[in-house]
Amino acid sequence: SVKGPYLFQCFQEAQDDALCEVHSKSFDNGVIDISNHRLLPHDLLSLGFFLSRPHRKWKELNLQWCHIGDDGMHILHQFLCRGKENKQEVTKLDLSSNDLTEASSDIIGDIISCLQPHTLVLDYNKITNLKNITTAVTATRKVKVLHVNCTSQDAAAISDMMTCLDELNIGYNKLGDHGAKLISKGITINTTLRAL
Repeated sequence: SVKGPYLFQCFQEAQDDALCEVHSKSFDNGVIDISNHRLLPHDLLSLGFFLSRPHRKWKELNLQWCHIGDDGMHILHQFLCRGKENKQEVTKLDLSSNDLTEASSDIIGDIISCLQPHTLVLDYNKITNLKNITTAVTATRKVKVLHVNCTSQDAAAISDMMTCLDELNIGYNKLGDHGAKLISKGITINTTLRAL
């Protein structure tokens, strides 16, 4: 996978493909791991340009603990959903621990529709309404593994969405008794869920 300072140098020098390849030989496996690096707006712009280049195929993007926030999601969105006709085959998108709020919910829903990742990790954020996200997951039926924090108001949507999933992680939730009952109802009609 591509990690650390070499990755940032590669982004900054992305105009020079040969130099970029020297710094990212392991990029061939399509994994970009920038976890635990605070990304500023200019870093996200460089990353966006790098990811959206037509010949640049990637399958995994790990942005855990990058503190990108809602503004950063707006920046990434314009690149991740650019050229929808050239869809990447994305296996995993990790946006956990990024201070994302409900303001990013629409954007994440659109990214799900564009990239259709197999695994989506959103836990440890501050998203209080998952409706746009669960709607996108249900509509695409491509996300099979979902990690997300949820509240009792999200329980019904999550319960309905469970028929699409193989694995659901809702740890550190605020479901309450009522929300737990709704999730239990979803489990009883689910035929695909292998892990909860």
